[in-house]
Amino acid sequence: MNWFLIALGAPFLWAIVNIFDQYMVKKYSVGEKGSGGLVIFSSLIGIWAAIFIGIFTTGIFKIPIGDKLLLILAGGLSISWIIIYLYTIEVEDISFIVPWFSMVPVLGYVLGYFFLGETLTTKQLIGMFVVLVGVILISIDFSLEEKFKFKWKPALYLIIACLIIAIIGVIFKYVTIQNGSFWVSSFWEYLGLGIFGVLIYIFVPKYRREFNYMNKKGGKKIFSLNVLSEGITILGNLLSRYATLLAPIAMVYLVESFQPAIVLLIVVLGTKFFPHIIAEKIHKQVLLPKIISIIIIVAGTILLF
Repeated sequence: MNWFLIALGAPFLWAIVNIFDQYMVKKYSVGEKGSGGLVIFSSLIGIWAAIFIGIFTTGIFKIPIGDKLLLILAGGLSISWIIIYLYTIEVEDISFIVPWFSMVPVLGYVLGYFFLGETLTTKQLIGMFVVLVGVILISIDFSLEEKFKFKWKPALYLIIACLIIAIIGVIFKYVTIQNGSFWVSSFWEYLGLGIFGVLIYIFVPKYRREFNYMNKKGGKKIFSLNVLSEGITILGNLLSRYATLLAPIAMVYLVESFQPAIVLLIVVLGTKFFPHIIAEKIHKQVLLPKIISIIIIVAGTILLF
């Protein structure tokens, strides 16, 4: 199957998860309740994913110990960007947050250049610059009547999250090239995610209380939504990881830059027809800059291809 189609499946699935995430955070994790419960749940799902992969994969213990530790570290790093992401959802709309993840391919290229020997043409570099302009534009608050305001704090958080994701992608590709097995690498990465989740539950009382509260408050509904959301996330992650083995990391991440457009479309339709699930400001003064920003990001992607 063409790597482009595989890579494109990931942002579509993640866009659906983004809507789930905002719904869960706004309903169960805002304010004093915190998002620690969702962080722990997201990480513990890694154990189940590792068990499932381990059942159907041979040779998972045959790779070098150094590669195992690198992948476990990558799984642990995943928790870091999840924490930043969920915290930002508490204070910003999902349609603002998601376009910032278009910075991942830019950072992925830089890391790929230094550590994996990957290169891009001048035209592709121009495309990366255009993508950067798009994410900067979407961080400007145009809703103020007298002056514009750049959202420095959430932008800083999100660029850190993007850097972490890019590092994880480089680690995964480096180790997988060495051991030659996509599924073996996936097993150790998800196991690392689960291990760090258990450690957080044990040693971070605040997150443990929020996890227990969230499950007590929502019960079966929260559990079902989390299982569905994490299942879709894992499927999207696997598609993305597999695509990085077929094409340069930066190219795969650039395909994933279509995710903001998918999210914005879902947000607009959801606000109009399902406001009890998702509701954002979609009047012209707010919506138009987002559309322009996303068009700029897509234009940058076109240049890259």
